[in-house]
Amino acid sequence: MGVGEQGKPANTQPVNGMEIEKELQVYKNWFDKTTTDIWRHVRMLSVLDPFLEHHKNASWVTIGDGRFGTSSTYIQRKGGKTLATDINVTLLEVAKQNQMIPEFAYANAEALPFKDDQFDYAYCKQAYHHFSKPTLAVYEMLRVSKRAIIFTEPHDFAPAPFTRAMLQKIKHGLKKIMGKKVEHHDTGNYETVGNYVYGISVRDFEKIALGINLPCIAYKRFNDVYIPGMETELFTENASLYTRAKHMIWFGKLSTFFGLSYPNTIQMIIFKTKPDEFIAGALKKDGYKVINFSPNPYL
Repeated sequence: MGVGEQGKPANTQPVNGMEIEKELQVYKNWFDKTTTDIWRHVRMLSVLDPFLEHHKNASWVTIGDGRFGTSSTYIQRKGGKTLATDINVTLLEVAKQNQMIPEFAYANAEALPFKDDQFDYAYCKQAYHHFSKPTLAVYEMLRVSKRAIIFTEPHDFAPAPFTRAMLQKIKHGLKKIMGKKVEHHDTGNYETVGNYVYGISVRDFEKIALGINLPCIAYKRFNDVYIPGMETELFTENASLYTRAKHMIWFGKLSTFFGLSYPNTIQMIIFKTKPDEFIAGALKKDGYKVINFSPNPYL
């Protein structure tokens, strides 16, 4: 399949018209609204701000952006030039018809239909963990990008932090003594459609970068919370779901502090070219860990 900027791609899947219209009312002029869900998503999308501020004319491709192209819209509103893509472009077509995005493309993340270095940046938000072969998508995003690729994704829960790991060993030991089965910690980590859910591991991405002699990665762990009803709740400092979300985020930080869990979400950046002082400084100021690699001495 190729790019479907204007016409209807062959793989557009029919969706109930009433359902689309209902969702369209939620997402149309999405960033002009002030809901708790907007606060939640802008909190994730803000990772892009230093890049958008510093490289104003950069070109972007958003991967797995099929929910009306919201990531692409955010980039455009900040002055970036972007192309929204997904493997199912039904809602992207609706978004274009409603002038929410200027263009879109059908694209399988694991075999992107773009030239090498066609874009400055690639961004993937909450889609990587659904891919059947996500590592292929990482290499494809690197292939079509000049500067960096950026992810906002669920954080891998394994290996567990020290305190939690010790408690799990005690629990599993007691189960074995009692003759009960100890299942693998990934048991049940599948979606109803059958795919395994891939959380992002810092070490996995570190090895990808080292393996192809890239200069740097940066990452930041944080807790994200979704509560049904956020889409319609008017955002104020006293809004009930916002208050509840803040409390859940605080509890997540407390759990991390005591070694019982990791933050459930991670912002991960792999740089193809070493970031300049502005980008590196902005990331560090925002709580990112920036890791610079020494080049392979044998190349």
